[in-house]
Amino acid sequence: MPPRPRSTPRERALAWWKERVDADRYVVPSSESPAPAVARLLRADRLILEVANRRVWILTEPDRTDDRGIFLRNYWLVVAEILRRWAPAAIVGIPAVQLHLGETAPPAVLPAIHRANASRYAIELFDEFRVQLRPGSITTAQIVDVPAQGAAVSVLKSASLLTTLDLAELELGMEPTSAWLRHLVLRTPDLDAALAERPRPLVLARLGELAKGLGNVGLSKQIDAAVGAISTFPPSAAATGVGTRVVVPASLTALPRGTGQPWLDRQLMVLDRFRSVLDRLLEDRVGPPPGMSLARLVGNARQAKQYDAYHNTTMEGYRITKAVSDAVVNGTPLPETSSHEELRAIMAVKGYSRAFDLVIDLVRTRPAPTIDEALILDLYVALFRPSVDAGIVTEDELRGWRSIDVGLAGGWRHAPPAHAKVASLIGGLSAFVAQPELRPLTRAVLTQLEFVTIHPFLEGNGRLARLLMNYALLNAGYPWVTIRSDERRPYFQALERAQVESEIETLGEFLAVHIRHAADAAKASAPAANRRRR
Repeated sequence: MPPRPRSTPRERALAWWKERVDADRYVVPSSESPAPAVARLLRADRLILEVANRRVWILTEPDRTDDRGIFLRNYWLVVAEILRRWAPAAIVGIPAVQLHLGETAPPAVLPAIHRANASRYAIELFDEFRVQLRPGSITTAQIVDVPAQGAAVSVLKSASLLTTLDLAELELGMEPTSAWLRHLVLRTPDLDAALAERPRPLVLARLGELAKGLGNVGLSKQIDAAVGAISTFPPSAAATGVGTRVVVPASLTALPRGTGQPWLDRQLMVLDRFRSVLDRLLEDRVGPPPGMSLARLVGNARQAKQYDAYHNTTMEGYRITKAVSDAVVNGTPLPETSSHEELRAIMAVKGYSRAFDLVIDLVRTRPAPTIDEALILDLYVALFRPSVDAGIVTEDELRGWRSIDVGLAGGWRHAPPAHAKVASLIGGLSAFVAQPELRPLTRAVLTQLEFVTIHPFLEGNGRLARLLMNYALLNAGYPWVTIRSDERRPYFQALERAQVESEIETLGEFLAVHIRHAADAAKASAPAANRRRR
């Protein structure tokens, strides 16, 4: 029998890659690297993306075009590999609090402690993302694995985390910390063990005062007892800085804790803070509505429909020419479609046209700008009914909120909430924007932002968010606003800053320019007789 021919380095490289892909292991430590010649071929053939200073490999396809997007989709798997390398190690600080809350947007700087040695490490993961590892006293008993986008990430347990949160961290992270503390329940043995390992009475007393202000009386008493057991002279309330340097958000003080859903508290705090910023910013940049009748507003919107449908559809990645998009909106004959992709785009424009018309009908017939579950689901069905009729989307996909967790493509950092939270978050949004004292422009901007942040459907969220914003604008006397598809990047960047960095000014400024421009253009196009009457 002739000897079996030896495999070539390229064959070994492909076999190594395929073995891990078949096992769904797309993130591996570089210590699994095959022979140097094989590793060189994996790099040359672009089958791996090296991150974390070449400590971790992400298995990819040769024709990849978006390294940042690939990294962000695998961010927590990469972090899990780094923490395993320095085990026992765990994430600490406000990012740990956010992970306990189920918030998985990748932080640019991720703090962690390790016990491997006495050294500090700043590990550049990719671009501006890094892990800051510092030595600390930590045992495996103090660590819990938290799920984050397919990874099991090591995080300090709640009791141990309490003893590490310093005043400076709290000042920067009061919203997630408040949502976490307000519903936190601890085992007393875990708290006692954490204090035995790291006795910090002032730090713990501060969190006890915060828990009291948040209405979590049980946790507050539990912490007071623990502090009293380790300190002869427990810190006074004044010494903790609660009420001066750190303040319980006013939006929470009057709310009951009965929901047991900290993400709703978090949503309310963020929306309330954004409201205070937008009220001032939009009033300064936009001013009052242009004083047009409802009939004029509706007529102005209908004139913009072709333009709006084209830009809103191509904004989301559909490829269609302006001429074909206009023909779809007008109902004129179309050229024969030659591909599934063209048919998808045509049905997307047709669906947007229907949803647009539904918004106009609702503005004319509804007495108040109620943005509730029924309105959202009706618009969603209108948006995708043509795609269902064409067999592109199944009927099952039009039956309510998404039932799976999702991530965003394109290298964006925002991580939409888990699907189990969607219904309650939509309810929280509806309740917030229904407040009669909410200023109309603020209602419109926050509706768009929070809807696309919740991301309640698998597809169509951006288009629906902008339709809902325009529904609120028309009801407030402002004309229809279109964001052009060539403005996609600054627009998405402004959304991301609000979603990930809790900075609303950039989005507020962006939308204020568009609202002001639409109002000025509508006034300029009004008939002379109308302008004289005003």
